[in-house]
Amino acid sequence: MLQQQRLFFFLFSIVALIEISLIALDMEQLRIFSKPLIIPLLALTYYTSLHKKTSFFKDAVLIALLFSWLGDVLLQKESLFVPGLLAFLTAHIFYIFFFLRTQSDKTSFFKLRPVMLIAVLAYLIEFMYLLWPTLGAMKIPVLIYGITISTMLSAAIWQYQKLDDRTSLFLIIGAALFVTSDSILAINKFSAPFDNAGIFIMSTYILAQLFIVLGAIRYRNPTE
Repeated sequence: MLQQQRLFFFLFSIVALIEISLIALDMEQLRIFSKPLIIPLLALTYYTSLHKKTSFFKDAVLIALLFSWLGDVLLQKESLFVPGLLAFLTAHIFYIFFFLRTQSDKTSFFKLRPVMLIAVLAYLIEFMYLLWPTLGAMKIPVLIYGITISTMLSAAIWQYQKLDDRTSLFLIIGAALFVTSDSILAINKFSAPFDNAGIFIMSTYILAQLFIVLGAIRYRNPTE
């Protein structure tokens, strides 16, 4: 299994680098081959790393990765932006399920650091305030999505002092990068398009998924 894990992680890394390179070289037509491979290879890395495997329908991380992959495929077409948004919304919901269901005897983060939840809420309010005038018919969908990703980030932050430091750090970094990626995408699409936005969006997105998966592996394999 270790050899399989390393192989899938190696392939994931290569495809991710190819994806970023194609964006940098403005070879968008070739991304139909690279982008849909990233998440399946990461999912295989995750699955082959687990000491004790559960069924697909009981593994919130695998389901979140499935909907992330679906979102990646749908967002390759501009006309499928809303279905793609719904796919990623569902992925975030399953990540929330995963974060909320982690077990630990340690004190709840919510009791220790409520100010961080206020900071997440403040970010959501400020971000929506900046985007609101340019959203048009997408106001409500983007608001719902913003609330969901903020909830996901809050649930990830909850892992601090709930799980071990490295595991919680991986999960928090992953969630924060996911929010960063989605924020850049929203700014570029609805407010102020800028050069090389695609590189920043995909780089933070790939790293976000990677860190969440690494954290999930450490949680599922507590002896590592």
